[in-house]
Amino acid sequence: MFRKVLLAYDGSEGAKLALKKAAEIAQAAHAELHILAVGRIPEYAETVSEVEEAKEQAKNYYSNILDDAVNFLRQEGLSASVQIEFGKPGDVILRIAENLNIDLAILGTNPHSALRRRVLGATVDKVVDHAHCSVLVIRSFT
Repeated sequence: MFRKVLLAYDGSEGAKLALKKAAEIAQAAHAELHILAVGRIPEYAETVSEVEEAKEQAKNYYSNILDDAVNFLRQEGLSASVQIEFGKPGDVILRIAENLNIDLAILGTNPHSALRRRVLGATVDKVVDHAHCSVLVIRSFT
């Protein structure tokens, strides 16, 4: 079954549903749980200080979100390793999943319009298409 589970987590409604499912799977399989938040770096930053400032803001934001996720897991009798990385979410999720030798990657998704999905790119599609492991997508219908 699954021994190492990676949850890509951004605090959205879809991610919160995925957190609950990840907790269920980790409990049932006695799996090691890893939670990853990916902060985007501005692609057109003019200075290094702009990039560093954006990283610091993202780190603060995701630290709070990850704390909430860890508290939820603690209430469920679980623990997880957490990390914040920076870059394009799909690429980072794939890299971390491979580096950690993950058996199952779990992602939450929220419904988007076709236009928004094309403009922003589809992280879920990239991970599903290129992951070395199984991928579970939890969809929010809100």
